Amino acid sequence: MYNYEWDIETGGYILLPTKITGVTKELRPVFYDELHLLGLDRDYGWIIPNAENPLMWAEGRRYFYRGELVAEATGGGLFSVPVLKNVTRNISVEPVDIHKFVDKNENILNGLVQRTLKDLYATFEEYRNKVDMSYVAFSGGKDSVAMLDIVQRALPHDSFDVVFGDTTMELGDTYKNVEKAKAFWGDLNWHIARTDFNATDSWKFVGPPARTIRWCCGVHKSAPSVLKIKEILAERKNCKIADVKNFKVLAFVGVRKEESEARSTYEMVSEGNKHAVQINCNPILEWSSGELFLYTYARNLPINRAYRFGLHRVGCILCPMSSSWTDFIQNRVYPEEVAPYIRIIRDSINTSFKSEDEWKDYMEAGGWKKRAGGKILTFGENRVTNITDGGKETFVIRNATQSWKKWMITLGSFVEIRKGVYALQHGSISVEMEVREEKDKTIISLPVLTKSKENIRFMYLFRNVLYKTAYCQNCKECMAECPNGSLVITNDDIVINNCLHCGRCLDRQKGCIVARSVITGGGNNMDIKNIDRYKTFGFRQEWLELYLEDPAAFWENDRLGVDMFYAFDKWAREILLIDEKKAPSSFVDKMIELGGDSPILWGYFYVNMAYNSPIVNWFIRHVSFGMTYSNDSLMLMLGDELKERTRKNALTSLKDTLRNSPIGWLLGQGEFEMKGKQILSITKNGWTEPDPIVILYSLYMFAERMEGMYSFTLSDLLEDNEERAGLSPRAIFGIERETLKPILQGLANNYSSFIQVDFNKGIMENIDLPAGKNGKKAIDVLSLI
Repeated sequence: MYNYEWDIETGGYILLPTKITGVTKELRPVFYDELHLLGLDRDYGWIIPNAENPLMWAEGRRYFYRGELVAEATGGGLFSVPVLKNVTRNISVEPVDIHKFVDKNENILNGLVQRTLKDLYATFEEYRNKVDMSYVAFSGGKDSVAMLDIVQRALPHDSFDVVFGDTTMELGDTYKNVEKAKAFWGDLNWHIARTDFNATDSWKFVGPPARTIRWCCGVHKSAPSVLKIKEILAERKNCKIADVKNFKVLAFVGVRKEESEARSTYEMVSEGNKHAVQINCNPILEWSSGELFLYTYARNLPINRAYRFGLHRVGCILCPMSSSWTDFIQNRVYPEEVAPYIRIIRDSINTSFKSEDEWKDYMEAGGWKKRAGGKILTFGENRVTNITDGGKETFVIRNATQSWKKWMITLGSFVEIRKGVYALQHGSISVEMEVREEKDKTIISLPVLTKSKENIRFMYLFRNVLYKTAYCQNCKECMAECPNGSLVITNDDIVINNCLHCGRCLDRQKGCIVARSVITGGGNNMDIKNIDRYKTFGFRQEWLELYLEDPAAFWENDRLGVDMFYAFDKWAREILLIDEKKAPSSFVDKMIELGGDSPILWGYFYVNMAYNSPIVNWFIRHVSFGMTYSNDSLMLMLGDELKERTRKNALTSLKDTLRNSPIGWLLGQGEFEMKGKQILSITKNGWTEPDPIVILYSLYMFAERMEGMYSFTLSDLLEDNEERAGLSPRAIFGIERETLKPILQGLANNYSSFIQVDFNKGIMENIDLPAGKNGKKAIDVLSLI
């Protein structure tokens, strides 16, 4: 990416020989349409011609006219207009001289283009005999338009295809730009990838997408694209789609490093980054938006009209990840296209509003984007219930959309050995299931299995079979992921043949995107009735050091009394130092190496306490950082439902932990005001130098407690509440967003297989935990130490 300086003569900018790296403020052209929308002609006396060419440029939402900052826009939302500030009044604006602007940048632009063409062709040559087809992923936005032009210049037109991913949520101007592009490059092989149903239908039976439930990308974008590729290959190989197996494709994708922190670490070529079958080539990865728009004007390429109103990116209508600025533009410029989705949201949620203003405030604040399940949906329901009684585990499936026999095939082979009893074989695991089918429910029972790694994995997949049985709506997302072509889903049937039982179609949260979206369960189920289980003792550093000296001999030492041993046993189980049989953690050797005063070790313990100790969980959820609490205040906060002695004993254990371990003084979770040996008050100040590995461990614990939610935004993570089972690093340690972001970015740079982040200039702050999706657990994070 080249730096630039404003050019007063042309009204544009001039690329400079000096290069810049990393994420920058994206440069974009500003047209009459945006300035008029903001009322700069009406309210500030601007004279702005309704010209085809841009009138000025913006860095984000700061407007520059011939090198001078003339206005800034802040705020705005779905129902509110942005506020303008630092506006220069009464200016007369002339359009940018595009021809001179292009001419002045010709040399540098040509050099950039030639290098891009050369690199793209070299990549194509390297992979052309290793893949079944090459294609351009086309969206109708500025990046894919420029990239397509680069690709068609570099490669023979019959050597690649163009696939437009129609989510059915595109703006009308995007569809128009796709048609312009098809006419502009009329000799290319164009295809459209689209689901069998529109988004306005799927929103009604899956529920509006949300930041933590982004089912829409998989159902309306990724899956249709993969299935379209299979369809193209089947046609060319003259075979059935199900027979297209083990294929590879080279995809040209228009991502750029400038767009976000995560993308700034991308390489030109990446294999299996999003799909195992796909090799991504990012031809314009190093380009800035300034270079991209310059190229667009130099080549006279089609420009999506939506950019004329100020959109930074052209995406789906009412996307849960969109900024308030995007919401403002979409609802002002495309109200008829946005309205159906707003109606669906209002009809889908069971929240009541006292007035129209209250409803608008809810939408403006993005309330609909924050749901984590089906609890607020009018059609949210739990169709699968689980009862464990003695040695038997029973599942009741109500109002199922599919036959359990269809989806059970994906788990393993099964046969009815006698009436209502089936033998199921999954790898080395064999179980007998009792099945009773009634009018509106199916009851399946099987023995409670021991907690081995294999059995836990089996039960996870087994439950997901039942969720698919209960909720599947034939969306085909699973079909796209099937590597063997065994799964064929039509609008009204599911056919599975020659299944390899790989689990790819089952291995996701709740096994089904509909189940994940509409199930109403979950929440914080910590029981505080046994909150004083520690005999008034806390978990002390001296006890840990004694244990680490010799874990096997610890239980025979004469330095702890009976009640101390009892308390140590309770705490040690909760912090995962020992198991139910008092055997040391598999991590114990690393603990010994770290030592009893290690902040990593105590951070790990405190995260485990947060989820397993009732008194610590209560302390984290109810005691605020930076505030001082007296003993009497804490007693009152615990409530009258617990006996006074119970509350007093629990608080004594808590304070003993904070005073006699680094949790209090090193992790900043307890600073005491003392009068002799008496504690008068306690203050939580927070961990000032948090260890990144502990933070990563806490994220995986959060994801597991949120039932496998391994993708979320930073805002969603930090939105702690009493109902939610997961706890953020801010809730546990007092780490604020400004401190947390660079820690997460550093983790992503160092441990990309465990965490990836996409901090897109504060607009889309995505966090992804890929190892979790591949079966890794929080405990696996400790291997990074």
